[in-house]
This record gives sequence, structure tokens and C-alpha cells, in this order.
Amino acid sequence: ASETILACMNNTRQFSSVEPVQSPRADLIRLQNLTMHYQEGDRQRTILDNVDAVFPQGKFTVLLGQSGSGKSTLLNLIAGLDQPAAGEVWIDHQHMTGLSERERTLFRRQHIGFVFQFFNLLPTLTVLENVLLPLQLNQIKHAKTRAMDGLEKVGLGDRHGAYPDQLSGGEQQRVAIARAMLHEPMLILADEPTGNLDTRTGEQITQLLLELVKAERQTLVMVTHNPEMATFADKVYVLEGQKLHEKNG
Repeated sequence: ASETILACMNNTRQFSSVEPVQSPRADLIRLQNLTMHYQEGDRQRTILDNVDAVFPQGKFTVLLGQSGSGKSTLLNLIAGLDQPAAGEVWIDHQHMTGLSERERTLFRRQHIGFVFQFFNLLPTLTVLENVLLPLQLNQIKHAKTRAMDGLEKVGLGDRHGAYPDQLSGGEQQRVAIARAMLHEPMLILADEPTGNLDTRTGEQITQLLLELVKAERQTLVMVTHNPEMATFADKVYVLEGQKLHEKNG
């Protein structure tokens, strides 16, 4: 496990620094004429077609849509994991689509936290080591103390020595939330974070995530096909017909 962490830390030294994010804006994320295609054999499939949208700073935005509508693709474009066929993505003052792949990687490590449907915990690392990983990548001081504090916040301080396969689904997602938030990112991206959980556990996880994000004044963008999530959100978009429509009321 320690060799894995050290290898990741060594990789970070290959990246040049990215300019720090400047003063907050009313809208943290801006999408301009965003277009995305996929090649399916001889046919080109359009997922997003000239999408324009803004996501408010310090608020909770939900992205609704049917399975296969392109919600996760849109989240990956915002994070810079994928590059669009056309258009621009801005996060605060940073032009994401103008960065190199290395610069986008460093930006994500410093400023973005991820929560996934299937948790994405490393099975060979303990709970504590999984949470420590982003802190190690960013070479943050007092990492172990901060990691333990984060686990306490999600109610898992006593499970720090356990491995992921020794935890329930809800507990694994709590670990993933702690890991996503500990390096104090300005943006949390959640891709169907309750999709692999039963209804009651999913509600508990959603409430926990919202409480933590609100306490830290972070921005949360959540992808889901569950319309009930809209009742908790400050802003709701529906992805349909390759377009992003703002849902009012």
C-alpha cells in the first residue's frame, strides 16, 4: 500500500503548477457551446449538441436524465477527464478546455473531489489509506490527522484499519465521501452516488453529503436519474435530446 502511495506522489512531480483559482464568482462552472460525439462503427453519435449552462458557486445542482442520455459524459467534460468535440468549459477563472492533459490532472487533484456510484476504493488499501491518498498526492501536511478527522465526520473513525470488502455499501460510500472532501476542493462531482445503495441508505448518504458540502461552502454537482433528488437541489438541469434544459419549480 505504501509503495502505491509513493508511486502516485512521484507521478505528481511530473506536473507543472496550474494557476490558483482566483476570487469566487456567482457561477462556478460555465459551459459554452459544448458538443460531444462518439464514433459507433461507421456512424457518429452526438451526445451533447451546443450545450450552454451555468452552475452556481456554493450551491447544489442536480443533473437529471435517462440512462444513456450523456449525464456522466457531461460530468467527465466538466472535470476535464474528456475533451469535447467543440465548445468550452470554465471552472471559475480557469479555462479547462485550454489546459493540457497534465494541467487538467493537476487541477483536478487540487480543486475537484469525486464521489462515484461504485465507490472506487482501492481494495488493497485500508480505509485510512484510501482517504489519505489525495492528501498524499497534494503533499498536504498533517495528512493522517486530517484523514482521521474526516473519517470521524462520516462516522467511521473506528473502522480506519478495515479494508473495503469488510464494509457495507453505505460505509464504503461514506469513505468515498471523506476521501473526496478532505483536500478541501471547491467542487464536488457526484456520479449516481446512491445508485448502488438501497433507498434508506441512499437517503442517509445524500443527507450526509449535503450537510458536509454546506458546512464547507463547497459546490456540489450530482448526476442522477432519480427525480426525487431535485427536491434537495438549488438548481436542476434535465439532459434530454442532446440538450441541457433548466427545470424551474
